Amino acid sequence: MISKTRIELNGEWNFKAIDKYKTLPKEHTILTQWMKGNVPGTVHTDLLANKSIPDPFYRTNENDLQWIDSQQWQYRKIFEAPDSILKQKHIFLVAEGLDTYAEIVCNGKYIATTANMFVEHRIDIKKYLRAGKNVLEIHFDSPTIRTKKLGKKHGALLVANDPHRVYVRKAQYSFGWDWGPHLTTSGIWRNIYLEAYSDARLAHPFAKVRSVDAEEAVVDIFVEVENLSARNVTLSACIGGRTFSVEHSLSVTENNTKFRVKIPKPDIWWPSGYGEQPTYQAVLTLTKDDEPIDSIEFSFAIRTIYVIQGKDASGKSFIVEVNGTKIFCKGANWIPSDNFIPRIPDSTYERLLHLAKEANMNILRVWGGGIYEQEIFYSLCDKLGLMVWQDFMYACGEYPQLPWFVNEAKEEAIKVVKRLRNHPSIIVWCGNNECEWLFCTENPDKTADDMTGAVIFRDILPNVCKEYDGTRFYWRSSPFGDGFPNAESNGTHHQWSVWSFWKDYKEYENVNARFVTEFGFQAPANRKTFEEVTLPEDRHPQSKVMEHHNKQVEGTERLMRFQAAHYIVGKDFDEFIYKGQLVQAEALKFAVEHWRRRKFNTAGALFWQLNDCWPVSSWAVIDSALRPKASYYYTKRFFAKILISIKANANKIEVWGTNDALERFNGALRVKVLSFRGEKYSETDEEVLLKPNSSAKILEIPLSPNNTVEKYDSYVVAQLLNDGKPVSENRFFFAEPKHLHLPIPRLTCKIEEQNGLTSHLSVHTDVFAKDIRIEIDGIDAEWSDNYFDLDAEGMKIIHCTFTEPVSDIEKKIRIHCCPK
Repeated sequence: MISKTRIELNGEWNFKAIDKYKTLPKEHTILTQWMKGNVPGTVHTDLLANKSIPDPFYRTNENDLQWIDSQQWQYRKIFEAPDSILKQKHIFLVAEGLDTYAEIVCNGKYIATTANMFVEHRIDIKKYLRAGKNVLEIHFDSPTIRTKKLGKKHGALLVANDPHRVYVRKAQYSFGWDWGPHLTTSGIWRNIYLEAYSDARLAHPFAKVRSVDAEEAVVDIFVEVENLSARNVTLSACIGGRTFSVEHSLSVTENNTKFRVKIPKPDIWWPSGYGEQPTYQAVLTLTKDDEPIDSIEFSFAIRTIYVIQGKDASGKSFIVEVNGTKIFCKGANWIPSDNFIPRIPDSTYERLLHLAKEANMNILRVWGGGIYEQEIFYSLCDKLGLMVWQDFMYACGEYPQLPWFVNEAKEEAIKVVKRLRNHPSIIVWCGNNECEWLFCTENPDKTADDMTGAVIFRDILPNVCKEYDGTRFYWRSSPFGDGFPNAESNGTHHQWSVWSFWKDYKEYENVNARFVTEFGFQAPANRKTFEEVTLPEDRHPQSKVMEHHNKQVEGTERLMRFQAAHYIVGKDFDEFIYKGQLVQAEALKFAVEHWRRRKFNTAGALFWQLNDCWPVSSWAVIDSALRPKASYYYTKRFFAKILISIKANANKIEVWGTNDALERFNGALRVKVLSFRGEKYSETDEEVLLKPNSSAKILEIPLSPNNTVEKYDSYVVAQLLNDGKPVSENRFFFAEPKHLHLPIPRLTCKIEEQNGLTSHLSVHTDVFAKDIRIEIDGIDAEWSDNYFDLDAEGMKIIHCTFTEPVSDIEKKIRIHCCPK
């Protein structure tokens, strides 16, 4: 019988401030008395639950809460240790996440210190426990004061934002970023428990795919056997999939044990859009004298990953290949979905990742200034076929190359790789975010290897990935490549000349990078999201509160500048948000369509960013309240498997077809030039064939002085049809929206069908209507499409799911479209 026992220590704790540094405001001296806290949690969320602080996201409250991270915080848990636990030979305190400088005391005796937020800590606690009541205390030092002392002692490094942050292994965004607040947390942020056992223990299983083809996959199963001291110990394995199962056993004589499994006709894991995502399950059981003493379960998948970097006329390619198939990577960057990570519910991960898949994404990049994500994130990505570009948690700066820091970096990497390596969704280990690019930009006469901390990214991390995984590609940084780290000719590229350096989005067409892992345009969050954290008098783009909720330097000024370039600037708060979101949507569309036309000369487009951590004007396409912006609906269209796009080129218009399917597309192309009131100036219809996994120009339309087209009153609409039904459509306008002579449409909307919380709405217009937005008064809803165009006398059916029952829907529908 397996005797391993676990005592949960989550739940109610007590906590208090220790004003060691004399920085506690006088009005908060009561916080030095014990209060109730909750684990997993953070000190900010515990203070909020005790009503000791206001909501940090509300208005400008963040500014008044900067004293929190200069305190020491003590957490205490009183628990019972039954005799059955104390009789076990081994008892470990397992803390899956301590944030960050923690000193652990049990029954008044010091037992350990920790200094890494990202990894699990296992501490032998047996000799400190006693029968009955026990007191566990965890004392958190100030992450800000401690790191500033380290910075002063060892010297300032080249770092964006707070320079001291690089001295601690902690989520870097908690020190503030250009999209997030400065709310530096402390606390027990992941599960904590006691684990007791007397015999050997299984740990860190790994299924390593050695080879795979249609007939057979060869997989080595590795597992660590801790505390192996007895003879007659056997490891039994039961491994199965949809059409395969096998049992295997072997005698265990070493701590690192492995065996080989051959799987006939293997089920292959594919990214979303290319196939299914089957997995295999493995149950490993350790027995001694025919009695089970430990068991562990895990899942794995069979697939191969390769990155093609072949020389060509433009430099060197960077193409992700999965199972021998080239994949154009379509996706976004992922940041933590809250500044206070423990309060993120599973439902948030489920909604965001399903929204990503529904937007035709096949990859997300876990950005290096956040966290190694929760298990649910990777499990859902495995299930949904969302590939993961996994950064190690280093961002925008040099990092210490001191022995203690380098050793910590290595131990962290080993633990992270062991924890995540069975997830088939992870396709790339990446050393950091923008460290080498920042260094070489500031030091043009030096190379990336001259950067302090280079040994971590050049040597330690790739060696760890090779030794403890070996099935994935390692890339030193994002961006990185031969020569200058952000060159377009090879490697990966971050495009921030557009937007951040004040260039407009039409400049994307001049960017011919091989794989773009960051680019983006800001937009405000949705009005309702801002209403939840502001007062009515705050709701103006240039109010102090709204400018506080845009963390980029001159962020509001950019919103104004780029809105003015394309639209008549919104005259009220709602109109400013609406048009600001359209600018972002058009910018992302323009960039992605350009890079998809270049397939595979450009082989990836990951915009910054999918999600947000608080209510803010930022680059996210889904705001912190999980409300999609206009750009999300655009994303569903410009990332679609079959895409028609239109490019202006001198005195002609080019129509392109992009096919991400592995089968050829046979259909029809229809291109019309129409007036906004529905007059047809010209129409072209022809058969079209798009080769599998390709992009090609399929039509040119000359524009000469003899054309009768009036550029302010007309537009081009192009469609790819299959059996007469549009598969993809796109529109081209001859002038900016602010200059178009758009008529005022008569928009009607009626319920075609209603069933509980779902409805089908039909939208009709008499004349052309641009960027139709549908809302329901006072109700959040999920729309199959939104922010779309309709041609004159056009009609569209929209599927809608409400978050709560709605009566008299038609009376509550609000339809808006782009005015003159």
